[in-house]
Amino acid sequence: MFQKILVGYDGSKGGRAALERAAALAREGGGQLTAVWVRQPLPRHADLPSELEGEAEAAREYFEERRREVEEVAKRYAIPIGCETRSGHPAKAIVTLALGGGYDLIVIGHSDHSELWGRLLGDTADRISDHAHCSVLIVKPFDPSSGQQYLAGQTQQNPTRPEL
Repeated sequence: MFQKILVGYDGSKGGRAALERAAALAREGGGQLTAVWVRQPLPRHADLPSELEGEAEAAREYFEERRREVEEVAKRYAIPIGCETRSGHPAKAIVTLALGGGYDLIVIGHSDHSELWGRLLGDTADRISDHAHCSVLIVKPFDPSSGQQYLAGQTQQNPTRPEL
């Protein structure tokens, strides 16, 4: 099983599904789990100095909110989950952290972007899976055709046992 798991977490539906799946994998396999949030770099120049301070404060608040969400999942699964933040392009930052940290699995959520959007700009999940040195699990939050939704480590069909 995987010993070091890195999950990209941004608070989105896909990100929440990825965090839940990663927590279930870490608990079942006894692996170490770290959640990472990647933010875009702040602009180098602003019209007013207070603009940069305001952006930095908003980023800190957003990260703290994500940290609280991660702590709730950690408590629910009774496992420790590390929490980190990086700045830069999400795919590059996650791949770099995974390589440098010796992670053997990256878990990321599938985005809700249209196919056209993904073809035009490239999807973060695609870039991570193309460039990662390790296995990548892309988690979809909801599959209407099967009626299954993976939230809180459970499916609608079996709400008592976390699924992998």
